[in-house]
Amino acid sequence: MLGLNAPIEPPDEASSLGASSQSIPPLTITDPVWKVLVYDKFGQDVISPLVKVNDLRERGVTIQMPLFTDRLPIPDVPAIYFVQPTTDNIRRLGEDFSKRLYDSYYLNFSSTIPRALLEDLASTTISTQVTGDIAQIYDQYLDYVCLDHNLFSLHMDDSYRILNDPSSSDTNIEALLDKIVGSLFSVLVTMGTVPIIRSQRGNAAEVVATKLEARLRDHLLNSKRNLFSDNPAAAGRSAARPVLIILDRNLDLNTMLSHTWTYATLVHDIFDMKLNKLAFLDEEGKRKTFDIDAHDFFWKKNAPNPFPQVAEDVDLEINRYKTDVDQVTKSCGVSSLEEVDPNEFSGGAKGLTSAIKALPELTERKRLLDMHMNIATALLRTIQERHLDQFFAMEEAITKQTKATISEAIRDPAKSPLDKIRLFSIYYLSVDSVTKEDLLEYERLLTEAGCSVAALAYLKQIRAFSRMTIAATVPAAPPTATNDLLYRFSTIGSKLTDHLKDAGVSNHFENLVSGVKNLLPVRKDCPVTRVVDALMENGQGGETEDYLYLDPKMPKVVGGQAGKVPPGKRNAFGEAVVFVVGGGNYLESQNLWEYTQRAGLTRKRITYGSTELITPNTFMLQLEQLGGGAGPSVH
Repeated sequence: MLGLNAPIEPPDEASSLGASSQSIPPLTITDPVWKVLVYDKFGQDVISPLVKVNDLRERGVTIQMPLFTDRLPIPDVPAIYFVQPTTDNIRRLGEDFSKRLYDSYYLNFSSTIPRALLEDLASTTISTQVTGDIAQIYDQYLDYVCLDHNLFSLHMDDSYRILNDPSSSDTNIEALLDKIVGSLFSVLVTMGTVPIIRSQRGNAAEVVATKLEARLRDHLLNSKRNLFSDNPAAAGRSAARPVLIILDRNLDLNTMLSHTWTYATLVHDIFDMKLNKLAFLDEEGKRKTFDIDAHDFFWKKNAPNPFPQVAEDVDLEINRYKTDVDQVTKSCGVSSLEEVDPNEFSGGAKGLTSAIKALPELTERKRLLDMHMNIATALLRTIQERHLDQFFAMEEAITKQTKATISEAIRDPAKSPLDKIRLFSIYYLSVDSVTKEDLLEYERLLTEAGCSVAALAYLKQIRAFSRMTIAATVPAAPPTATNDLLYRFSTIGSKLTDHLKDAGVSNHFENLVSGVKNLLPVRKDCPVTRVVDALMENGQGGETEDYLYLDPKMPKVVGGQAGKVPPGKRNAFGEAVVFVVGGGNYLESQNLWEYTQRAGLTRKRITYGSTELITPNTFMLQLEQLGGGAGPSVH
């Protein structure tokens, strides 16, 4: 799209969606086209996590502006528009046409533009006399937000509440489900594949699965241009088809409320990270904002790691940075990087050229380390203030908690009300021993502690409707390795203090690490991961045997065998797209990634997505809003 929709090479197989493992290639000297990029709010959300300003400039985009802003004419320059196909956007395009803002127009819609709107657009171009200036009109099928190589979101706020609220109108439910189907169709077009579809029955997941299968089947049978066989992305794919697993959020609510202990999940939970952006107040009350880049070496390495391990890796990376800086400064005969001036060196000295070339990489590495030090410092401070290590430890052994331990945690004045209600909700959904009398007492304690108990009215119905599956645990790592790591974590503060002063990276870890419990998560599979494992192995029997089976490429099956696995179709899958209707989070995504990395398991590839990536506190708010109604919607 940024290259005016010129043909591109097939994507690297290591990347499922739009985020390739390499940065966007720069313009060649033969490409003189400089452009303006205009986007609506959704278009901006799609672009911002993946493409930074420098990347846009390398692709010839000199200016990028929102659609609904006052823009001055820029003659002799083509404009790329990336917008949703809506009535308001079409009307705004007509206003731009009438003002003759640009030399030519490359119109890119995030999803298929309906025929009625296409006719409105045609009428607008005729009435404004710019028909000859419309260079392209494309349906890009980018109706989703790609956040990482194997992670996407449909960016649909409040989806769980809408789908599970009995007061939601059938019209609103149907519109949301159709929008989900359209966005999933876009994901599959991007991947260049038509998958086998498996889904739960009797809920929104089944509705999405059947609607999606119908749309795929209709496209394959009736469309003049096949978006899958004619797709460059299909050229780089394996001949084996993946499985698309569609699940309903009510399969597991505990994962959505859990306190976590890995880097990415803590950042998402504590800082409400959206579109890879986060913000927080530092110790001095100053607001700090950061963008997490998909190519950030430290994030890629440490996002799934336990927080103690992340702190240890900061120490290792700072040591490495300091060593590399010393080599460069010695080669240039200066005492610090700030004194290195590439213009003063004409080359010739041994090692000097390579030292100068290393400067941009060292500068970027310092920026990233400084950013992650700021983030880790703020995480540590919040962990201490909210005692998140204690909540995490209790939830790791939630079925072993007693009425006394839960009551004590609720009464603790040092703990926040939101954390308390999250802990109790997980406990309530995980054990059978809470009697009606006990529940009344817990509600009294929670109310006295300042907690909203509105969500419990809904959770009572959920608990009665379907007992939550308790996550099965796998044996933890040997105690010797754990103790060794915990010892190193306990000494990290003093190490970082020294290294940061020498390396010039911001220094805030001192006196923060002490007092935080050093914990490593017990490895366990979330319910979603267990279901995915069973469906990818594709064996007979088990809890997933009754899951819906749909194949858009095969003749439609009717009668008693409809939706069942056909004979001879029991081969295991090597790739899966897992989609959760009603919201997901980083914890579930990481749990699936850990499953693919498991020793002794045939290497599998999983892409995870949901209607929205939602923090535990925001999900709790949706549960509270549902608390005034009955149980799960039957829509």
